[in-house]
Amino acid sequence: MKKLTEELGKMELGQGGTNTKDGTIRADEFLAELKGKRAIRKFREMRDNDSTIGAVMYATEQVLRDVGYYVEPANDSPEAKEEAEFVKSVLEDMEHTLDDHISEALSHLTFGFSLFEVVYKRRRGPDSRSPKKHSKHNDGRIGVRKLASRAQWTIERFEVDKTTGDVLGVRQEQNYGLNSTFIPSTKLLHYKTTNTNNDPSGRSILRNAFSSYQYLKNLQNIEAIAVERELHGVPIGRIAAEYLSPDATADQQAVRSQMEKILRDLKFNEQGYALLPSDVFRDNDGRPTNQRIVDIELITSNGTRNIEIHPIIQRYQHDIARSVMAEFLMLGGGANGSYALSKSKTDLFLRSMESYINSIFDVLNKQLVEPLWHLNGLNFDNMPKICAGDVAPHDLKEIAAFLRNLNGANIDVSSHPEVVTDLMGIAELNFDSEKYEETLADNKSMQEAMLQREAENDQPEEEPEEEEPKAAQKSDKDLLEEELLKASLEFLKNDKRS
Repeated sequence: MKKLTEELGKMELGQGGTNTKDGTIRADEFLAELKGKRAIRKFREMRDNDSTIGAVMYATEQVLRDVGYYVEPANDSPEAKEEAEFVKSVLEDMEHTLDDHISEALSHLTFGFSLFEVVYKRRRGPDSRSPKKHSKHNDGRIGVRKLASRAQWTIERFEVDKTTGDVLGVRQEQNYGLNSTFIPSTKLLHYKTTNTNNDPSGRSILRNAFSSYQYLKNLQNIEAIAVERELHGVPIGRIAAEYLSPDATADQQAVRSQMEKILRDLKFNEQGYALLPSDVFRDNDGRPTNQRIVDIELITSNGTRNIEIHPIIQRYQHDIARSVMAEFLMLGGGANGSYALSKSKTDLFLRSMESYINSIFDVLNKQLVEPLWHLNGLNFDNMPKICAGDVAPHDLKEIAAFLRNLNGANIDVSSHPEVVTDLMGIAELNFDSEKYEETLADNKSMQEAMLQREAENDQPEEEPEEEEPKAAQKSDKDLLEEELLKASLEFLKNDKRS
């Protein structure tokens, strides 16, 4: 066995997919109609023509456009907070809003990928007339002018490194396919649903709905034709046998062709009619009969059908919605459906939406914020991160029940300002976190002072020293007499010695 070395460890030996290195859109797809630009046309048809898919994509766009965002500093230093404000100002200083960009970026769900060319600018203030310098800010830094969308059906192919499989850029068709322009990956925001097989074109979320869509499309066409036939009837024409004979004359053949055209185009609408000759057959005696030489009759079906087509169509619609976890949209259309079932299916859908929006912001951080730091020569230790807000709405009743359970367990969250701030944000209430922290500090100081006073009051009082009995106590006069006596004795001792 070959020993792993540093040089060998840095090498990339394999490849992600069989055909992904040639840069073709969906190169590893086994269905020919879902490979290359045919796939883009088919997924576009599915999105724009099918009502179920259109409802799913519209719901996805509206849910994710309502998601807020915030810029999280790299740390608590003043420099990091200042750089976070810079990124926020970049997002607010573009020619379009970030919501518009996210709405367009969500097209990668339909096609598997979406591309945007980043157009930068030098921020020279609002007085600059050049779009390359016009900005709300005048700090001289490089900002973003716009994130220009590059439609999927204009992408000819991806330019891929044959050795590593890394995307070098894309070739975009221009002038109706006569010319192509190369856009390097360093100027691109490249969104894709998955990275399976290292395919730069991703995988459409509608891929699993393709078969159901094809059957549904055919059944809807059959149903429309059946309704038209049922309402209009099947036209039946009658003409003389010699007009249908192979030996018919030219005039007879012309009458037959005109009759066929009338039967084919006959419809009951505002201008629908059929003009027929009034000639009738004659009997052997030459008398006219009631049978016309040329006649038209509409035949309608009687009774009910053996196969109801509507349940089949409804089943395929459910399959399409289920393939993108949006089956909750179909609830209420029939006799079944409950709140619990709707909630569980809605939660799954919102969870998938959360992953989609997080992937969009991951691309913004990697392919937009990092290049900005390189171009401006900024410190990467202070590079912030753009984060998405909550997708799913919070159930305040469930949160209230959770807080009651915490309180019952003697867990007090009111002393944690970050928790209270999050709860107020969930409830969408105005809340001043700094003032709340000051109030907590004041309350804590007051509580400490009260506890200290209570501790002092609870200490036992010192017992006073017992006073000596009056008989044992000596007055000042007695003390003075004792001192005089001592002095006298000392004087007598000294006098004897002398």
